[in-house]
Amino acid sequence: MTVPATATELDYRGLVRGALADVDPQRRRGWAVDGHLPREVLTTLAAHGVFRERWAPGATGGLPRLVAMAEELSEFDSGLALAAMGHSEVFIGALSWLGADAAQRELLDEAFAGRAVGCFGATEPQGGSDLAGIRSTATQEPEGWRLVGRKRYVSNLGAATHLLAVARVAGSGPRDLALFLVPLDSPGVRVEGFFDTAGLRSCDVGEVAFDTLLPPHALLGAPGMGLAYASRLLQFERLSICAQLLTAGRMALGLAAAHARRRIVGDGPLLDKQAVRHRLAHAHARLGVAGAALRDTVARGTAGEGFAHEVAALKLVVCDIVERVTDDCLQVFGARGYTTNYPLEGWWRDVRLARIGGGADEVLTELVASRLLRPDPRFDAELERLTAADTPHP
Repeated sequence: MTVPATATELDYRGLVRGALADVDPQRRRGWAVDGHLPREVLTTLAAHGVFRERWAPGATGGLPRLVAMAEELSEFDSGLALAAMGHSEVFIGALSWLGADAAQRELLDEAFAGRAVGCFGATEPQGGSDLAGIRSTATQEPEGWRLVGRKRYVSNLGAATHLLAVARVAGSGPRDLALFLVPLDSPGVRVEGFFDTAGLRSCDVGEVAFDTLLPPHALLGAPGMGLAYASRLLQFERLSICAQLLTAGRMALGLAAAHARRRIVGDGPLLDKQAVRHRLAHAHARLGVAGAALRDTVARGTAGEGFAHEVAALKLVVCDIVERVTDDCLQVFGARGYTTNYPLEGWWRDVRLARIGGGADEVLTELVASRLLRPDPRFDAELERLTAADTPHP
């Protein structure tokens, strides 16, 4: 059963749709061909209040709007959904949470208005999901901070004005990280270029190098706390990814079911074939259960409950489900599904990134598994009772 949206959520969805209403479809299709998202589309979203209204109820109070934004933008263009997620949930999220001085609060207002657009840089050429292996360094100097390093696979780098960079504080341990606000037009900051990707092609992915002196207010939060900060911000990113994936899965299933109803094979529609009908039925069931889990996780977060492990588990499961669903739906379309005349192959490519970005499967699996290492008094005691009673009958 679909839970009805609240009036506020419906109003917010209308806000997002209104911001996209005047985007020319031909121009939108050109984003993927160009490999870049125009900054103006994010500015338009901001001008309609999409980002400001998402954050108006607070980080967790606005979780239903986070999901609504992810769903609406993903249906419109998956690359736009990815770019908006980075700007809203990581860049604005960090400024909302950690912004303390006047310059940082001013930058937050610029981000809400779309005059500043942020992207997030953590991955480096020599490493991936292991933030403790970061080599970019920040050295405190009398004028501020000297930031030296390189970030790779930065989403939406081409449209951004600012990079939120994770760096190691010079002279400290490998886990003593910090977050820095880096204007991309600063002296010593160079966008090195962009990578061709399998999916989400409208959102560019680039590499940036820096050897730059930043003012004191470039440090966001406390030095040494960057790992904890990034971990919290990624919870919101992962929740958005789940909503984006489920949207792709629902669109793929809807199109595949329509095709199966209309495609005549032999003496009847393709949907009359039990193998096809059951394949789509299982897809429908999996998406429904995953959608219910997403709503439950949002409800827990909105109520103020911690949801880091729940979001990690949800992303693991949703990635598996949607990857399988899009593959099954492409299969139902046959050769048509493998051509670019139909969107199935695009959704199939797009969803694959989710098992890498926002925390790779392997990293999230370890995070979820850490819960199993904790002693559980109830079941430890029950196991002891069962073990003691485990004796043969005379």
